[in-house]
Amino acid sequence: MSFISRSPKPVEYSTVRWFDSGTLPGVSFAIRRVSLQMRLELAKRMRELSIRDEFLNAGGPSERLEAAENELAARSVLILWGLSQIARLTLDGEPATPESIVEKAPEELANEIVVAIRSELGLSEQERKNS
Repeated sequence: MSFISRSPKPVEYSTVRWFDSGTLPGVSFAIRRVSLQMRLELAKRMRELSIRDEFLNAGGPSERLEAAENELAARSVLILWGLSQIARLTLDGEPATPESIVEKAPEELANEIVVAIRSELGLSEQERKNS
């Protein structure tokens, strides 16, 4: 018979996960870890963009251009929703924020952050196309 003993140490859970930037050495950023409430909030924000994306990708060249714009909007939503903190980065002399990452940061850094957020979400390839 085996008994499960309770650990005398409390479990500590961090609501963010830190990443070191590969595109800007020395910079690190924290991505929010997903809770049920956060996943629900993101689903609500992304629903309209996802429906619009399916419609636009089925259309002609001008609709596909709009679909590309829609993808950029979805990436912006992901950054504003999932990026918690940025360490050791200033943009135009001000500490970086999720908003300034969307507005002013190098696109390579924004792409890196989006990849980290999608990884934390555990999205499938199909779900990534719609987010």
